[in-house]
Amino acid sequence: MDLALIALSARPLAASAARAGFAALSLDLFADLDTCAHAARCVRVHKKNGCAFDPDDLVQALTTLAPAGLPVVLGGGLEDDPDLMVRIAERNPILGNSPATVRVLKDPIALAALCGHLGIPFPKVSLEAPTSDTFRFAPVLEKKIGGAGGGHIRRRVAGDLAPPAPGHYLQAEVEGTSLSLLLLANGASAMMVGASRQWRATDAEHPFRYGGAAGPVVLPPAFAAAMCEGALNISRACGLVGLISMDFVVSGEAWHLVEVNPRLGATLDIFDVDPLPPLMGLHLAACGGRLPAGLPTPSEAHAAGVIYADRDLVVPDGVLPDHISDRPPAGAAVAKGSPLCTVRTSGPTVEIAEQRLATLIREVREKFGLLPAEAPAP
Repeated sequence: MDLALIALSARPLAASAARAGFAALSLDLFADLDTCAHAARCVRVHKKNGCAFDPDDLVQALTTLAPAGLPVVLGGGLEDDPDLMVRIAERNPILGNSPATVRVLKDPIALAALCGHLGIPFPKVSLEAPTSDTFRFAPVLEKKIGGAGGGHIRRRVAGDLAPPAPGHYLQAEVEGTSLSLLLLANGASAMMVGASRQWRATDAEHPFRYGGAAGPVVLPPAFAAAMCEGALNISRACGLVGLISMDFVVSGEAWHLVEVNPRLGATLDIFDVDPLPPLMGLHLAACGGRLPAGLPTPSEAHAAGVIYADRDLVVPDGVLPDHISDRPPAGAAVAKGSPLCTVRTSGPTVEIAEQRLATLIREVREKFGLLPAEAPAP
């Protein structure tokens, strides 16, 4: 094996690694059919507290299946536990950003201070109980520190002056379109891979849950230069390496950075495509200090959306269409609120790709007997 991949859902990483010609060990919470097809070996790790790693089981699996020194690439799902990252790195080097770097970037107070120093608009945050004027008249969100996927975010009831729950923080809500920049960094410099538009898959319990992304998109002309400069400045200031993403909320009047994700993420689904070279290869090269002279733009727009189960279900027999990824095996039990699969498509424009995706998602939901999806929320 060439490397180990660890993420809550490692399929995008495994697909990119296979495209780059790497034989990978995959450790995640699902071991779905697609991840198993892309990886040299695919292992399902025990869950803890709903949809999180059991740290001891993960470390045990890595120790048993991966030789000491085998490099590891991390995806989403470990940012809330830098100590677990440290345990991994003690035996298997992480090709990506260090636990210390992740700890700083996922500390909302530290990130707010960094953004203030660099002149980057960032919503006000607090670890304390708000006073009547802490956030003025802005709606307030409560988020888990290091949380991923948006399922942990809740909007506070107006006038709620209780402190955030342990391990959580408060952030002023800013309204607008959710955009994400994917960057490739080598510790001293960085370059843009592409921008995407994102949306939510909401239900009563998860109003801010990640729903999908489409791209490449053009950033708003009024803010494009400042947003790119801000992202590059954070990358350089923190010495970030490999593939990273930064999430923004943009309205007609302003833009705000809201999140830095110092690891590979879901937008591999829309950017790890021809004529771009395999992004896993670029990630590993960048971790070694090498950036390409330039990158081509995808010849088409791509869109990917996550379908969540709106009830407990058992996956029926039958062949699922090729545009479905993260396919669970027949007979698998999927709990209400859990991700069921990802639907992917493309088109000559982002708008057409999104329209095609909406149609495909509706068909897949009907196949599984799920309720019709709500319109994507920005």
